Amino acid sequence: MESLNNALSLPVLPHFPASYQRGIQRIALPYLNRTVMLSVDDITCLQGEGNYTFLFTRDRKKYLISKTLKEFERTLDGEVFLRVHKSYIVNLGYARSGVFGNDRTIRMVDGREVSVSRRRTKDIFERLSRYHQNLLN
Repeated sequence: MESLNNALSLPVLPHFPASYQRGIQRIALPYLNRTVMLSVDDITCLQGEGNYTFLFTRDRKKYLISKTLKEFERTLDGEVFLRVHKSYIVNLGYARSGVFGNDRTIRMVDGREVSVSRRRTKDIFERLSRYHQNLLN
């Protein structure tokens, strides 16, 4: 049981294409009366809640930011981040391939399951497949 707890406390590792330059983009997050500088590469997914967004990181931290998901969608790299639902954006580097079931979810490498839009399921699956195919090339 202790080894399972240790595994859950370890950060998850992303899978980015060789052409992707890591560590270049950082964002400043206003959080609890201070500013947190965060590498965009460390964001696993974002969940929108009205005018707020929950931002999840690879070290399993969760930030509540007073920005809409649409604002994040405009600023994040569209090659790596994908809007998969009206309430979710995922970092493809942390998404597993072949993850769609009858419940239309993407399973992230940290175990989180993210809902996928019914209307865009096919497009999202193709985009995720292309992303993972690029990892192999």
